Amino acid sequence: MRIRLGLLTPPNDQRKNLLFFFLLGMLAVISTTRVAGAQIAFTSGDWIPGPNIYIVDSEGKKVRQLTDHERGDWSPTWSPDGRWIAFESERVGHPEIYVMEANGRNPINLTQHPAPDRSPAWSPDGRQIAFISLRDGSFDIYVMNADGTNPIQLTDHPRPDIDPTWSPDGTRIAFESPRISGSDIFVINADGTDLKRVTDARQWDSEPAWSPDGTQIAFASWRGSIWDVYIIDVDGKGETNLTNSKSNDKHPTWSPDGQQIAYSSQRDGLYGIYVMNADGSDSVALVENLKVAIEPAWAPTSLAVSPQNRVVTLWGSIKKHKSR
Repeated sequence: MRIRLGLLTPPNDQRKNLLFFFLLGMLAVISTTRVAGAQIAFTSGDWIPGPNIYIVDSEGKKVRQLTDHERGDWSPTWSPDGRWIAFESERVGHPEIYVMEANGRNPINLTQHPAPDRSPAWSPDGRQIAFISLRDGSFDIYVMNADGTNPIQLTDHPRPDIDPTWSPDGTRIAFESPRISGSDIFVINADGTDLKRVTDARQWDSEPAWSPDGTQIAFASWRGSIWDVYIIDVDGKGETNLTNSKSNDKHPTWSPDGQQIAYSSQRDGLYGIYVMNADGSDSVALVENLKVAIEPAWAPTSLAVSPQNRVVTLWGSIKKHKSR
C-alpha cells in the first residue's frame, strides 16, 4: 500500500508527517511479524486415557505438547495478555477449571467444586473467566474472578447452557442452548440479563466464537448430515456456510485480527487443525500428523498485552488464593 503525503504541506509539518508515517510503517511491520508468529493451542490425543493440550505456530511448522496428564486436559483458552491458558481437566476425578502458565507450567485448580465445571472462556479484560457448571442440577453459565473467587451464576434453565464466549468489549456472552428447538446460539449481557436468540435453524448450532470486531459470531452447525462452520451477524442476519464440505468441520476460533478462522476438520480422516480466510477461502491444514486435533484457540497478538505489573499481581493472587 502506498501513502501519498500532501505536496503543499509546510516543511515542518512535512517532517512531522514523515516521522508519523515512518513510525506507522514500523508498527505495521511489527504487527505483521507478531501475527505471523502467533500460536494456536489445541487438544489432541485419545479420550482414553486422556487428551492433552498442545500449541502450534500459525504456520503449522512447530508443534509442542504443553500438558501430559493421564486424566486428560482439554478446552484451552488464552488469557488476553497471552501469558496463561485456562483449561478443563479431570485430574481430580471430575471436570474442573485450571489455569497454567502459557509454557504449561504451574497448573492450578481454580474451581475446586464437587460438581463438574467445564468450558472456560477468559473475559477480554482478563479479570473474569466464564464457564459452565452442573452445580445447580443442569449445566448453566457462571463467571468467576480469574483467581477462582466469587463464582456467580448467570443463567438458570432446566436445559443445558454451554460453550460461553465473550464479546470483544466484555459486555455480552454468547452461548449454546437447546432451550427451544434443536440447539441455538443465544446472547446475554455479562450480568445475565437481556437474553436474545441469534440462530433459529431448528437443527444443532454450537461452539460460538465472537469476531474481534464484535459484529459476527462463528459457530459449528449440524444441518442434518455433517458439521460445518458458519458465521452470522450478531443480530441474527447474514448467516453464511463457510466450509460447506463433505466432512465434519467444528470448533471455529478467530485470529486476533479477524482475517482468519482456525477450526478442526475431519476431511483427511481424523480431526486436524485447519485455517481459512474469514470468508471461507484458502483453507490450509496446520496439524495433520496427530491422532486427533480439535478445539483450536488462537493466542492473542503480542501487541495486545496488559501492563506487566497487573499480570504479576493477578498471578500472585491466583497462587496466594489456591495455597490456602
